[in-house]
Amino acid sequence: PKRFVKIRHYGFLSSTWKRIKLKNLQQKLGIQPKEKLPPKAFQPKCSCCKVGNLVTIATFDLRGPPSWFLEMSRNFEKPKI
Repeated sequence: PKRFVKIRHYGFLSSTWKRIKLKNLQQKLGIQPKEKLPPKAFQPKCSCCKVGNLVTIATFDLRGPPSWFLEMSRNFEKPKI
C-alpha cells in the first residue's frame, strides 16, 4: 500500500538477537546449524587462456619499476623461440 514502511530489522530478525540467541534456539529445537565453509582465496586467471592461475611476483607504484628490478631483469636470459 501507499506509504507502507517495511520494518526489516525488528524482533527476532535483528542482528543483535541473532548473535545472542540464535545458537540457543537452534539447540533447543534440535537443529544442527550448517558450518560455513571458509571463503576460497582469490586466484586470478590468465587473461589469454583462462586456465592457469596468475601469481603476483612484484607490484610497482605509479613511478614504475625500481632500478634494482630493472637491473635484475636484464640479467635473465631471454627464452629461445
